[in-house]
Amino acid sequence: MAATSENVTLLNLAQLAPSLDELYTQFVQELPEAGEKHSLEELINMLKVCPINRVAIELKALRAITALGEYHHPDKQPYNTGSGYKTVEEWVRGNFESMRGSLAAAAGKLIRQAYALGFCCAEIVWEKKVDSIKPEWRLKDIIVLNPKRYRFAGRLGKIDRIIYKPTYESEFAIPYSKLIHLYCPKIEEPSDPRGDAQASRAYPFYKARQIFFHQWTVAGQRQATGLLVIKAPSNETVAILDKEGQPKKNPDGTVKTQNAVHAAVNSAKDIENGSVYGTDIKNQVNSIPGNAGENFFNTALQHYQKMIFYCYGVPSTIFDDTQSGIGNAGINAGHRLILDNQIEAMVDHLRDELLEKIVRPLLVANFGRKFEQNLGEFKSEKFIDPAMAAARVSNLTMALSTGTLDANDLEAVNRLREDLGLSPLTREQFDTQQ
Repeated sequence: MAATSENVTLLNLAQLAPSLDELYTQFVQELPEAGEKHSLEELINMLKVCPINRVAIELKALRAITALGEYHHPDKQPYNTGSGYKTVEEWVRGNFESMRGSLAAAAGKLIRQAYALGFCCAEIVWEKKVDSIKPEWRLKDIIVLNPKRYRFAGRLGKIDRIIYKPTYESEFAIPYSKLIHLYCPKIEEPSDPRGDAQASRAYPFYKARQIFFHQWTVAGQRQATGLLVIKAPSNETVAILDKEGQPKKNPDGTVKTQNAVHAAVNSAKDIENGSVYGTDIKNQVNSIPGNAGENFFNTALQHYQKMIFYCYGVPSTIFDDTQSGIGNAGINAGHRLILDNQIEAMVDHLRDELLEKIVRPLLVANFGRKFEQNLGEFKSEKFIDPAMAAARVSNLTMALSTGTLDANDLEAVNRLREDLGLSPLTREQFDTQQ
């Protein structure tokens, strides 16, 4: 059935489901706590003390910073700026270089929080420079905010600010347009700005691993000292002795006594502080050598370590020792490439935020709207495993020398130059060399 004009109008104007049900109101409303199984405080404490969780997050953050790359802009014409004649690319890069701290440091903090806690926000701070050649707006700082001190707020299913609470008594709003916001989308609620905390999935394995460490310590102690088995006559009693070894007495003058088994066990508890233990000749004391069973603990702890890595999407084989003799020498490099590919999504998110929230306002405020549709881009060279690059160089060289590929094929030549770490040739440069 053909759609009527009335139906078309409804389809164009009506939003059948709000992005966030919690904010579907005409008034500004705070997004309530997510109600996750583990609190932010618990997850943050875990990340502080657990080296396995920490290294997984650090690995992803460092790889993401490397993949972020530098800012590029196609317009190579110099413009009169407050710091002299510069291209758009040079001027924008100068903003990131002169800001407090560095873009890499801010990006690392953002990505660490986004992966571990599910979300992160950073406030963009601007400043107007009037002591330069001509007044201009510049980037001053990117301040990563404490996730425990703010909540998202908005209306009609859309986030438009956060409510920041520096103290229990005060609070203020920061517009969403003044924030860099990264998050890992949830499966059931992709638009939830609080995201999906990967540390929450790792938390149960962290707790189980802590318990195993405690049990491993106890087992190690028993392995070193063995286990004492004391046999004493349970139907007899012995005198309770004081520090000088004399029997203690009751008020009526009788000797205080206790069960013989209880006395022997209490006396044996002091053996950890020394190597001498004395008991009655009627008692039998046998030492059972410890059976450590360290393979069980090693296997269990390695399993929990792998599960923690998997919770963050990190292949555990990146940290495993491999030997070429068993055919897995290249597994680390291959899995590292898998890790880089999954990091690319978060890096793209960060690039978009930097372009929309920082580069666009800078260009509009200082150059007008001429570049509003051409913001440039952040890009980096794709990581190529050295072994793969060497194999590709060998194959390309062979193909060009045997005539399988035409020696005048500029694409093949530039690919070969890229693998050798050289810059690509333009058509004019290539024709001149030929």
